[in-house]
Amino acid sequence: MTAESDRQLPAGNEIFLDHVGYFAADLGVAGGQLERLGFQVSPVNLQQNPDAGGVLHPSGTSNRLAMLRRGFIEVLAVTHDTPLAERVKEALRRYAGLHLIALSHDDLAAQRARLVAAGFKMHDTVDLRRQTQTPDGPREVSWSVLRPEARALPEGRVQFVECHTPESVWPPVLTVHPNKADAVTDILLCVDNRRESAERLGRYAARTPQHEAARSTLALDRGRLMFVDPGEAVKFLPGFAAPDLPFMAGQAIRSADLAATRDALKRGGVAPLFSDNELICIGSKDALGGYLLFHSASVADPWKTLAGRV
Repeated sequence: MTAESDRQLPAGNEIFLDHVGYFAADLGVAGGQLERLGFQVSPVNLQQNPDAGGVLHPSGTSNRLAMLRRGFIEVLAVTHDTPLAERVKEALRRYAGLHLIALSHDDLAAQRARLVAAGFKMHDTVDLRRQTQTPDGPREVSWSVLRPEARALPEGRVQFVECHTPESVWPPVLTVHPNKADAVTDILLCVDNRRESAERLGRYAARTPQHEAARSTLALDRGRLMFVDPGEAVKFLPGFAAPDLPFMAGQAIRSADLAATRDALKRGGVAPLFSDNELICIGSKDALGGYLLFHSASVADPWKTLAGRV
């Protein structure tokens, strides 16, 4: 992350990795897992969409959040019967874990036009609203979300978002965590054909991927996606076994103080699969179905660095 991109929202033609989403069967259980990992976790939030008359209706899912200084972690579960909820149920039949990558841009209308012209099947942009508790009392938060149609992207729900109320979404008091988590940085995807997958999502994000001998990487203006095949993943992820392919295998989180991260995990009874002075890797059983890699600010490429050390 460069100094220029060390801010919450993108500007101009920038595309940021905004947040990741886990699909879970039970928000209480999932929230408890995040707390064991040292995160401050929100209460349950009911997501709602306004109809043509402005009346709010449940979108079908509710969430719990861990807001970071840059980006956030979302856990989603089905709470109402809607078409969107059916998509979450379908994903959960494959596996519980990471299914959502949210990319942020400040002009979703332009992005939709670009994506449709590029051949991607996209829904219309929708507005989401919900109430959140802030230090100054309850506030409404508002987002616009641009989602691909079901199965348009085999990798999962990779959507674009635009936040209209950042001051209510990221109040500083909610971004301080016992584990010192600071930013969502890198997503690891395990796929059958990493070059094909990286090229497809590169077209989706209007960025050119880089291919190496063992991995492909798609760098955004803030954040990055890394693609590996199962044969490579098993070399550096202890106990790796993909429940299905494609598989969002893990996320990396930058820590502001890795010693404090280690202490928070110990208090939560979480034993790392790998740990040194710059990296702490947590297994999928402790991290909601996907690997979780905490890294210090000195590590520029956490998944590649882990692969070189395990």
